[in-house]
Amino acid sequence: MKWIHTSDLHIGKQINEFSLLEDQRFFLDQLAKLAQNEGADALLLSGDLYDRSVPPAEAVKVLDEFLSFVTLELKIPVLAIAGNHDSPQRLDFCSRLLRSSGLYIAGQYQKQWEKVTLWDAWGPVYFYLCPYLEPALVRADFPGKELRSFDDAFAAVFAQNLPQIDFTKRNVLLAHGFFSYLKNPDSVARSESEVSLGGSDLIDAKRLEDFDYVALGHIHRPQSTGREHLCYSGSPLKYSQSEIPYSKSVVVAEIKEKGSLQLKRQALPLLRDMRIIQGYFDQILQQAPKGREKEDLIFFSLLDRTLIPNAMNRLRAVYPHALGLSMKRQQIGQGGVLPAQKASKPVKDLFEEFYQLVTGEKMIKEQGEIIKNACDCLQMGGEADEADPSGI
Repeated sequence: MKWIHTSDLHIGKQINEFSLLEDQRFFLDQLAKLAQNEGADALLLSGDLYDRSVPPAEAVKVLDEFLSFVTLELKIPVLAIAGNHDSPQRLDFCSRLLRSSGLYIAGQYQKQWEKVTLWDAWGPVYFYLCPYLEPALVRADFPGKELRSFDDAFAAVFAQNLPQIDFTKRNVLLAHGFFSYLKNPDSVARSESEVSLGGSDLIDAKRLEDFDYVALGHIHRPQSTGREHLCYSGSPLKYSQSEIPYSKSVVVAEIKEKGSLQLKRQALPLLRDMRIIQGYFDQILQQAPKGREKEDLIFFSLLDRTLIPNAMNRLRAVYPHALGLSMKRQQIGQGGVLPAQKASKPVKDLFEEFYQLVTGEKMIKEQGEIIKNACDCLQMGGEADEADPSGI
């Protein structure tokens, strides 16, 4: 049995009002080709199919065309679950009817996991679908238990489903959430696309070890959590600046007899890459990109000390997919400690120290003269006010 695992498609996502729909459609085309070339027996989508609970019509159309092609044309079953960005009710619409076409979707949380059985030469492989669950929803099904955290909620649901799972057979779980070993929560690396408050959403991954494979979603960086077969596929595209250093991929998994799991991470071609360009404004404009690099999604980090008029529009004339602009300046406290201000110290000297701390550079002579003149004018004005409080 061979399957391809991906997650966090976020179809319909925009970054700074720039739509990634064209990039996402390109990825889905590449994913369908990979499934066909690999002879995959199933495609697993572990949550966050859409970027928001009410996706735009064009996003629904893109996903519909992809799922229809894979299930109806390629005859490859698709198993999908809802993530925290999805609307469980919308994903569940016609889900029972779609099963006959090979599309298995678990949208809303259920006390009993949906079970899908696929067969190969070695017998059945059991796939369990666990969509994103909120503790508040789980509490209603377990009135006698105190479920405060995501881990408490998942533990209750897991214990409920445990009796139906025969771990002497081949079992695969699809789940969406922050799964990590609670004794070592740093075993999972996150990006700025995911939000967590004090680790309250962590779920102990140790419970999942007996599955032959766990197809996880919610974390955008491709990785395993503690064990090789507990896999986050990662998102197909880079959705934040913190994801730029990391290559994206999908997981291709194959199992024959129990215990023979083989995994590989397969990178797919991207329509556009995401990059950060750092430098001085004039230099960036002069170093015009060539070929496909011109189409990349770019964030700019300017080293200029002064604001550039109409900077973003001027950059987009050369880089059509410029996404964002920031001024790279040293922050107070990163390069040193701001010295205590003493009343006996001249204001000009204090300003020079502050300037050097913030910029990492000393003021040039012309700048010093401007500050001196300004301080002299302020001092003269203060003396006049003191001599004649009326200001006349």
